[in-house]
Amino acid sequence: MQEHKLDKKKKKNVFLQYESKICGNTGDFEMKGSNKTKICKYCKSEIAADAKICPHCRKPQGGKLKWIILGVVGFFVLAAIVGGGSDKDSEKAEVTASESTATEASETTVATDNAETTAETEKATEKATEAAKDSFGIGDTADFNGIQVRLSSVRTSNGDGQFLNPEDGKCFLGLVFDIDNQSSHDIGVSSLISFEAYCDDYTVNQDILGLQIPEWKGIGQLDGNVAAGKKMSGIICYQVPKDFTSFEIRYSPSFWGNKKATFVFTKADVEAQAR
Repeated sequence: MQEHKLDKKKKKNVFLQYESKICGNTGDFEMKGSNKTKICKYCKSEIAADAKICPHCRKPQGGKLKWIILGVVGFFVLAAIVGGGSDKDSEKAEVTASESTATEASETTVATDNAETTAETEKATEKATEAAKDSFGIGDTADFNGIQVRLSSVRTSNGDGQFLNPEDGKCFLGLVFDIDNQSSHDIGVSSLISFEAYCDDYTVNQDILGLQIPEWKGIGQLDGNVAAGKKMSGIICYQVPKDFTSFEIRYSPSFWGNKKATFVFTKADVEAQAR
């Protein structure tokens, strides 16, 4: 029995020595390593500085590794949050820039479209005004769906003083027309059929004699066909009183049509042109 007690005591001493090595007990047994101590954060007992487990309350003593791990994890979490916010800001900036570019492009397109529409509208209005206009003067052009007729000049003459002379109190009145056929078909021009003239509201007829005077030499008559895309220039002559006030001549591109262009001018217009 005595020996059994001794063996039991011996085992206890061995266990205490082992525990002392692990726990850093400062009892009767010799401590290995540092003799510095620390306070257990659970039971507030003084234990060895390098003890991993408190020998009194048996609670593990936390080291710095846990805080290091927590610090690293926290750093990555914070970096992820900041990075995510930065990406969102970048995406917002890209979206804003794209929207701004799209808006500018849209505004430019709208402005261009408006400018084109305005130009087309003005052109259409100008054409409509010309089409609606039924009275023209010296230098004006009348347009009949591509057939352009212009009264380019008006001249007066007293003849050659020999054989080609107008009646007493009258003068020759020569009207030069330019015809540009920009339509898709040929047209016929006749000085007798295509034109009708009035001097001071009285009908006047073409004077063939006046076409022969030397000062109008080289200018052809307004008779013949004009092919599509071609032109004609010629003169038509009348005898009118020297003191006439106004003259009116009407041109029709078709004998069967009702559409006509009326050219009107005064004696003062003719004199002003001659200066």
